[in-house]
Amino acid sequence: MRRLRNRLAFSVVLCCALLFLSSLSFSHENSTLVTVYFFDVGQGDSIFIDTNGLDVLIDGGPRSAGATLMGYLNGLHVSRIDIVVATHPHEDHIGGLVKVLNSSITVNTVLYNGEVASTQVYSDFISVSQGKIEIAERGQVYVLDANVNFSVLSPTQPLEFADVNSNSIVLRLQAGNVAFLFAGDATFETENSMMNAGLNLESQVLKVAHHGSRYATSTDFLNEVNPAYAVISAGIGNPYGHPHNETIQRLLNKGVTVYGTYVSGTLVMSTDGQTVQVHGNPTPIPEYPQNMILFLMLVLTILVFFLGKVGRRSSLLY
Repeated sequence: MRRLRNRLAFSVVLCCALLFLSSLSFSHENSTLVTVYFFDVGQGDSIFIDTNGLDVLIDGGPRSAGATLMGYLNGLHVSRIDIVVATHPHEDHIGGLVKVLNSSITVNTVLYNGEVASTQVYSDFISVSQGKIEIAERGQVYVLDANVNFSVLSPTQPLEFADVNSNSIVLRLQAGNVAFLFAGDATFETENSMMNAGLNLESQVLKVAHHGSRYATSTDFLNEVNPAYAVISAGIGNPYGHPHNETIQRLLNKGVTVYGTYVSGTLVMSTDGQTVQVHGNPTPIPEYPQNMILFLMLVLTILVFFLGKVGRRSSLLY
C-alpha cells in the first residue's frame, strides 16, 4: 500500500513539473512583443509592424508593387490593419497603398503628413482614404499594445520645409527597452530639426532614410540614434544609384550592421523588449576598405594608360 502511495505521489509531482515546464515554454514562445517586416518592394518602402495588439503598415512601395505587397500581407493572414502610415506623397511610398486600401483588408486609420500633390497616384490615394485620414504631427503617441507604442518625431504642423522628402513622417517605435526608428525619406534638414528639438532618437534599429541617399543619415544623426542595425530599402539597379556609398560608409564607420532589401529581399526582425532578433540570416552589406578602393583606382588608371598606348601604336601601323 505504501509503495502504491509513493508511486501516486511521484506521478503527481512529475505531472506538476511537466505542466510547469510547458508553461515556461509557452511563455517563451509568446514573449515576442513586436515583429517588423521590411518588405522587398523594389525601389520603395513598405514596412509591416505586427504586435499582439494593433498592427501598422508604413508605406506601400510603388504602384507596380501593389500585388506583391498584397501577396506579403495575405501570406501573413492579415485581415485588419489598424494604422496605415503614408509618410509622404511620392509614388514609391503611397502607390502600393492604393491597392491595399482598395482591398478587403480593413483599415481603421490612415496617418498622413498632410502634403498636397498634383499627381494621379496622390489623387487615387486620397480618394480611397476618405474618412480615415489623420494628420501626423510631432509629439503624437499611438499605443499599440502594453509596452508598445510609436511616437511621431516629424513633421511639425504646419509643414516646416519646402522639400517634400524633408516633410516625411518619421516614427519611433518603442517596444519595452528596444526601439526602431523609421525615417521615411527624411533629409539632413529633417534630422537637424529633430535633433534641435531635443527629441529622443536613440534606437537599436534604424530604417535608413530615403533608400540610403547621400543627403540623409548624417554622422551627427547617427551619433544620436546610435543604432546596432540598419535596414536600407532599395531596388536593384535603380536609376538613382541608391544606396549611395557615402551613406553606407557612414553607417559602417559607426559600427552598424547594415542590411538591404536589394541584397537579402524581405527582412524580418523581432524583439521581446530586451533584445533584437534578426531572422533568416540575411547578408550584411560589406565594407569596401579604403586601401582596396585606392588599389582598384590605381589598377584602372594603369589599364587606361596601357590601352591608350596600344591604341596609339595600332593607329601608327595603319
